[in-house]
Amino acid sequence: MKETRVFLIPNLDKAGSAGYTAQIVNKLISLGFRCFADDYNRGKFGGGEIGFEPFDQVIGQMDMVVTIGGDGTIIRSCKRVMAHGKPMLGINCGRLGFLADIELNQLELLDRLVSGEYSIQPRMMLRAAVRGREREQVFYALNDFSVTKGEFAKLVDLEVYCNQKMIMDYRADGVIFSTPTGSTGYAMSAGGPIIDIGMDTIELTPICPHSLFSRTILFSPSNVLEVHSKEVNNSANVVLSVDGERVMNLTSRDIVEVTRADKTMDFITLTRNNFCDMLNTKMLERG
Repeated sequence: MKETRVFLIPNLDKAGSAGYTAQIVNKLISLGFRCFADDYNRGKFGGGEIGFEPFDQVIGQMDMVVTIGGDGTIIRSCKRVMAHGKPMLGINCGRLGFLADIELNQLELLDRLVSGEYSIQPRMMLRAAVRGREREQVFYALNDFSVTKGEFAKLVDLEVYCNQKMIMDYRADGVIFSTPTGSTGYAMSAGGPIIDIGMDTIELTPICPHSLFSRTILFSPSNVLEVHSKEVNNSANVVLSVDGERVMNLTSRDIVEVTRADKTMDFITLTRNNFCDMLNTKMLERG
């Protein structure tokens, strides 16, 4: 029988996370799994026998990835894991942990990885291609892309196109393109709706628009969306962010094309909770 290999990605900056990681390692080993972690974590946490190897060298041999941290840990890990097509399980030791499947007090549910009482939930991702420069730059997001004002701009003027037809001219703090997963993040804070993660759609939400009639729009995931900045020759005014991380300044020459990514991020689900259960537990009860 083939052994199951698990690659662990812990956020060891969180208080107590080294101890939690050791606890999880011991639990997985007791279930017959073989555990690995990146070699830069060598000596940073205890637990049973674990292999420390560079992620890029061994991820192809892994059966799954387990993250230990909060939503930020999961989002950062997606960028590394998506290209390799490995399913991921999130264990929350952060605050909200909306993307995590189980909490630290639910480690007994890991037994279901052995019994097969789990499901794989594919999550839609977005792709953004920035054109207008010498080389096209491509980014992927689990939650969202945002095009927003820079540090010195008060408002920015943006045009949004759908399949090469302009649909909206915004004067606003910016716009957010989000997945259903990302609808509970920045887009929700900007007034957008919460979208069932079982749906496939691209959500466009303006940020503080200077208009009474600018509202969130949901697009078919087959559409090609573009955002053009009308700010002339001032790259400090408009910024592209990926899952909350600023990645580049934009000029009026740049076009950001947003489409559905050709790959999904597969999440392991042990809890059997539906979307409404998760929404109630993670958000309403903690609101």
